[in-house]
Amino acid sequence: MVRDRSDASLIGRGGFSLVEVDGEKMLELGWAVRDSRTGRGYATELGTAALHWAARYQPDLPIVAFTEVHNRASRAVAERLGMHTAGIIQRAGLVEGQSGIKPDAPFALYRLRPRKATEIAER
Repeated sequence: MVRDRSDASLIGRGGFSLVEVDGEKMLELGWAVRDSRTGRGYATELGTAALHWAARYQPDLPIVAFTEVHNRASRAVAERLGMHTAGIIQRAGLVEGQSGIKPDAPFALYRLRPRKATEIAER
């Protein structure tokens, strides 16, 4: 959780979930920032802090992130964190231009190159 230092209001949240992708256990990095606080670097800051944690406590687990393909802001965050695109997966989510949750929405899958979390932690 990230809170504003001036008034303790919620800015966003982020961290890891343990997931399985193609039969392999991985850490999924996720983040969410309130609409009124986007565009200020908070998601990148959350992601960087999480990668520092992973480098220290789970250095051998691969790290992925995924976001709806139309979520350009989250895709940009993943790229700023040093992740690279690794394909498209289908999950329940939103589809641009359609209403409601769809069972097979396309999500952009990002992966962190091996040992990249350690490199980030050393910065």
